[in-house]
Amino acid sequence: MNVADNDDGRVAVAARFAWAFPVAFLCLMLPPRVGVAYELGIGNAGAAMVVALFVLPLLYTVPWGRAIWARHVWWLLSVQAVLTCLPFVLFGQKWALGLSGLLGGLLLLTLPARVSWPLFAAVVAGEAVLRIGVFGVYPTGGLQFYSFVFVVPLDMGLPLYGLVRLSDLVVNLGTARTELMDLAVAQERLRAGVRLRAAIGDRLESVTTRAASARDEVSAAAGQARARLAEAARVVRQAAEQVRQVVAEERRDIGRSPPRFRGRTVAPRLALLVLVADLVALGGHHVAIVVDAAVTAGARSVGVIAVVAIVLLQLYHSLGGRADARPRAWQWTLTLQMLLLVVLVAATLGDARVSAIGMAAFPAGSALLLLAGWWAWLTFTVVAASVGVHWLLLYPADLAGSVYITAVAAPTGLAVYGLSRLTDLAEEVETTRRNLADAAADRERLRVAQDSHDLLGLGLAAVALKCDLAGRLIGLDDARARSEIDALIELAARTGSDVRKVTSGGPDLSLLRELAAARELLASTGVDVEIQAVDEDVRVLPRQTGAVAATVLREAVTNVLRHARATRCEIRLSTDAEGMRLTVTNDGVENTSNVRTRRPDGGQGLRNLTARVAAMGGRLVARPTGSRFELTVLVPAAIGAEPPAPVGDADSVHPLPRT
Repeated sequence: MNVADNDDGRVAVAARFAWAFPVAFLCLMLPPRVGVAYELGIGNAGAAMVVALFVLPLLYTVPWGRAIWARHVWWLLSVQAVLTCLPFVLFGQKWALGLSGLLGGLLLLTLPARVSWPLFAAVVAGEAVLRIGVFGVYPTGGLQFYSFVFVVPLDMGLPLYGLVRLSDLVVNLGTARTELMDLAVAQERLRAGVRLRAAIGDRLESVTTRAASARDEVSAAAGQARARLAEAARVVRQAAEQVRQVVAEERRDIGRSPPRFRGRTVAPRLALLVLVADLVALGGHHVAIVVDAAVTAGARSVGVIAVVAIVLLQLYHSLGGRADARPRAWQWTLTLQMLLLVVLVAATLGDARVSAIGMAAFPAGSALLLLAGWWAWLTFTVVAASVGVHWLLLYPADLAGSVYITAVAAPTGLAVYGLSRLTDLAEEVETTRRNLADAAADRERLRVAQDSHDLLGLGLAAVALKCDLAGRLIGLDDARARSEIDALIELAARTGSDVRKVTSGGPDLSLLRELAAARELLASTGVDVEIQAVDEDVRVLPRQTGAVAATVLREAVTNVLRHARATRCEIRLSTDAEGMRLTVTNDGVENTSNVRTRRPDGGQGLRNLTARVAAMGGRLVARPTGSRFELTVLVPAAIGAEPPAPVGDADSVHPLPRT
């Protein structure tokens, strides 16, 4: 298994469980909010209201719940809005939990950005009006309680939005191959179609027109008919040369995709805004806590500096590196962040210490970002639990307080980690999409180049040879000349159809039809053709095997027509337990043995065929054997493993001779 397969496996596992992050965040936030309801004196009714407010956000975070939200979004938003407003009616000033942030997060998740962000701001402002202007700040009017009114809804709504979007982006990484790639391929096909039609389309129409006129003039104006056919042959050979140039240009363009926009798109910029806004809001709230603390001016200054430094270090950890490249000196900055937490706790006393300990969420989140594997989760758990242990050391009888402070630090740490990874993943998704689109465009260029060379070459060569043959027959056998002109008109139409197939995803060739066409074309040029193949063997070939065999046959016949002076050509096809074997032999070795130095494309046809056959686990051998040149292909395909190859217009081809 290669690295790409391993990466795909990891992405698939991550995508399967990505929804667990927002679920964990909400589940960890729920118990402390229920505990606060009891502390505020609103008892069981308040606790029940808290639980009710968490139900619909939790429903949105799980995959099956998302489908319910998609069908009933306005009804569910209305229910959440009613549940958000009802506690203010029931409990008044004592409803100081900031749970309107859940409604705000759902608005951001379910409505378009141009609507959801103003509504989110309105929800936060609405709670502030009720908590400050109508009921009054509870329990006191200190700076930290005013900041609490704004920060807590932000600290619930933004992480909820960010963590759900994080899980969506992880899933998108798994499905990014299907995005933009189709567009890139379509653009390449359109571009290639324009170039091929410019090279072939008008010329084939010109050839058809001249050939039709020559057919009408065979008996009446033999000289003019020959001239028209000679001109048609010249035009079609120009088209063949143009196709070779297109093939060369397509190959030169591989790896030269036009530069795409590499800056931040909307998703990464929005992720960055959410992260910075939440970190600054949390940091500002803790500065207010320290300012309100009943400590000396010196301790207050130390505490403020510590809070600001912790937040700045968090921004450095969150933005200074990526998943595969951590910021410089991160071991020292993570250690410093943890030491600053100790300084902050030491600088605050009493109730202020409860909130100051909440800053442990920052180094806990940094541990998840910077450490690897189980070390990250172990450190996160230790840091989050340490605040509870510290609280028990201060107040041994207050187990509920210890659980509360731990339950606050853990989800906030998850939010810090999740919002940081959101920015990273948003950029990673954008980069992945662009890279995959570039790779898809390059693959399509290669396919167009191969198919143009392998599939159009024979058609154009055949049309040119038919023009030459019909011109020579005029005056000698007019009836056969007309027949050959009819054949070349049909060949020209078929070649035009091949152009459309090449630029629409690649043709699905019929081996039966190619065998019949090869016999007819070689025979018309004076080559004695022997085909040894059983039509039933051809019909049961797997689809891909038959298509590759048909492509190989086209190239082999093209080489005979262009580069050999063959008088005899043998085509043998057989199938057995090992797979399919196709051999094409001709007696023009004096011209084919030096094919690589004589051909304008440097033997590109054989390289194309070798790559096609190797992709199916087969092998191709092309070599002179005495006075003959032999091309052999073996594809180890299990007969019947795929649907049979299409046989094309079976009624229109000559039956194959049985051996």
